[in-house]
Amino acid sequence: MSLVRSLKAGLPIFLIATNMRAGLILIGPLLPILQQQYGIGVITEAVLGAAPLICFSLSALFMARLIRWADTNRIVTYGITLITASLLLRTLFELPGLLVFSVTLGIAVAVLNYMLPVWVRENNTGNPGLVTGTYAALMGIFSAIALAITVPLAEATDLSWRLSMLPWFVLGLAATILWWAKFRGKKMPKSTEKIPSFWRSPILHNRKAWSLTLLFGMLNMIHYASAIWMPTILVSKGMELIDTGFLVALATLIGSLLSLLVPHFAARGRDFRAPLIGFSLVLVFAYISIAVSSGPILWPLVILANIGVYTTFSLALFLVVHQSSNEDTTKNLSIMMQSFGYLLATTAPILLGVAFLITGSWGTSLFVLVGLAAVQILLSFKTGNKEKI
Repeated sequence: MSLVRSLKAGLPIFLIATNMRAGLILIGPLLPILQQQYGIGVITEAVLGAAPLICFSLSALFMARLIRWADTNRIVTYGITLITASLLLRTLFELPGLLVFSVTLGIAVAVLNYMLPVWVRENNTGNPGLVTGTYAALMGIFSAIALAITVPLAEATDLSWRLSMLPWFVLGLAATILWWAKFRGKKMPKSTEKIPSFWRSPILHNRKAWSLTLLFGMLNMIHYASAIWMPTILVSKGMELIDTGFLVALATLIGSLLSLLVPHFAARGRDFRAPLIGFSLVLVFAYISIAVSSGPILWPLVILANIGVYTTFSLALFLVVHQSSNEDTTKNLSIMMQSFGYLLATTAPILLGVAFLITGSWGTSLFVLVGLAAVQILLSFKTGNKEKI
């Protein structure tokens, strides 16, 4: 199948991907505004950022039962509908409502995190590496747009943070209408094999599956802790809030574009250790440098950090498809990574907040990210080899 046909086959999930991260990641730039408006502290800010990740973890445990109840197209359609409803409802209430509907948003994104790799495998997309890389890149690109426009929109009118969330409801509504129109009543062919219970699956005893799950946890700890706290860290180093939004947006855009290319080229080989270790080393260097730097040099350093974040994330998504021996393994590996991996990721925003409260320095929090990247390097030796799961 040609590249054009592969991209055409992936169009339905590409539209969903535009709204998979933006609604969650814009909380980071809004934290200083929410702190000023509601007087919340560091721990409350951390919980607000971590709440969707808890949903990612807990929701994944129910996915095996969910896929027995409905086919892939129906589950994805319900998932994007819940995203759209949550994006609207959290603009209608004060801080408690923002937290509650961020939770429901997290549940919906968790379902789609699990189902989109399954959708790629079940559909003849021709080039799964290209399709996976494209939707991972789109998640990053539209996250970049969200980061760039969030603060200007929040400061533009009396609607404040509410206005900054409305564009993502509109985009979600478009995706919802498309999926209901295109896939309502169309069922995916079911596997001829009986899908085993996740808790009785052999994958729970597979060392490589656990290594990949831990790797997924590490990179998401880095990703979400950085997304939540980096604007605040940059403001503490003297940068204007609106400039932090543009910097993080630019860094996210560049990292996302590179993440589009990495799995496509990595798929030409069978060993992924070199790119995983290489981009993890980029993270180590970038976060150490950000911790000890200030001024204009922060711009290229933050960009470098995001290159490491998004390329490793894209590679991990591709490994789910590439290293699974069959569809059932893909499903169970996705459950395992989503549940245990995101449970680890939940701790990261809180961990960085606590490190700041104890030491009074965001530099200490950045060195926590350095430690996580070092663990990621060690895990890459096992997860990146040729062995199938």
